[in-house]
Amino acid sequence: MDRLQALTLAGRAVAFLYVDDALVLIDAGGQLEAYGLAALRLGAPAVEQAVFLEGFLPLIETPYLLPSVEIARGRAADLHFWRDEGGVWVVLLEVTSERDAARRMQQKAYDMTLLQEREAMLNRRLEAANAALLAAQRELEASRDALLRAHTALEAQSAELARWNKTLEERVAAQVSEIERINRLKRFLAPSLAELIVSTGDESILQSHRRDIAALFCDVRGFTAFAENAEPEEVVELLRDYHAALVPLIQSFEGTLDRFVGDGMMVIFNDPLPCLNPAERAVRLAVAMRDAVAALAVLWRKRGHQIGFGIGIAQGFATMGQIGFEGRFDYSAIGTVVNTAARLSDVASDRQILVTSRVATAVGDFVELTEIGMLAIKGLSRPLAVSNVVALKSELLPQ
Repeated sequence: MDRLQALTLAGRAVAFLYVDDALVLIDAGGQLEAYGLAALRLGAPAVEQAVFLEGFLPLIETPYLLPSVEIARGRAADLHFWRDEGGVWVVLLEVTSERDAARRMQQKAYDMTLLQEREAMLNRRLEAANAALLAAQRELEASRDALLRAHTALEAQSAELARWNKTLEERVAAQVSEIERINRLKRFLAPSLAELIVSTGDESILQSHRRDIAALFCDVRGFTAFAENAEPEEVVELLRDYHAALVPLIQSFEGTLDRFVGDGMMVIFNDPLPCLNPAERAVRLAVAMRDAVAALAVLWRKRGHQIGFGIGIAQGFATMGQIGFEGRFDYSAIGTVVNTAARLSDVASDRQILVTSRVATAVGDFVELTEIGMLAIKGLSRPLAVSNVVALKSELLPQ
């Protein structure tokens, strides 16, 4: 309680949850309504009522801090976890205005990128639909000319014309419906997943399931210092160049872009699109991304800004499915493999691609690796054997 009192005196909205070892909510209090948690039920499973806890309970390490988690629309909080004799305390502490402003700026840049993608996709679809309409119109005009020249077949050709009109209307309606459906899905799904659902007509893939995946996390080194010293327009420009360079690479390697996290990205392989070699695809993508960001770094150094790039890759089973709340859903992965890849990305130095031993074994035939050794990873109870990807072996051959 002393810890809770200290957080309250800091002048930030505080709420707390108390979860026993069976993951049942046994106590809650504070400013729960500020985070949309006013309807919590004691004695019921905690994760079912507070979905942001999924993947973090039971607690592996204590105390534990998870910064800047979006709990409800417009509300983000730091999550503090610690254990006592009766269970686990989870404290939600509202983020400071400075950090919230930085997060909102990053989100705005991300939203601008998504908006541009949606607009471009819609324009292409509309152009295709217009072309189809014009072609159909030319067919219709030709048919009408034929009707004028062949009075003896007037009734038969009129019936055919009616059938053509109906087919044209159905085709246009289907195209417009498909465009609208894709745009709705792309508001909260990666483009590849949205296209797959529309093409198959099967949305069951959004249901929760387990899959062996390769998870890749990456982010820019020195971005915080850059954002503090640069003008907002420069921050937006860097993020736009960064996304424009990496997103096409992700698509070319058939990865699923799970989400943007400010200057970072999460990419998964083998879900929803299955592949035989997820670790190899992830490593080859990582090398290509490293080269692309290195080229950007040269340009930004000429402007007086130092930026770098680090990547972490892990492979293992994760729970895949739709996560979020009404009006804001994401298709994402939950599990230790995701946390491991994120932690490796956090500790990677500039130009490092840190991989777990399973990934290193899978790619050892075509990649030059340097063993880092056993690393203690935050959030994991045991150290991990970690290696660094130096280069593809084909890149090391004499020219």
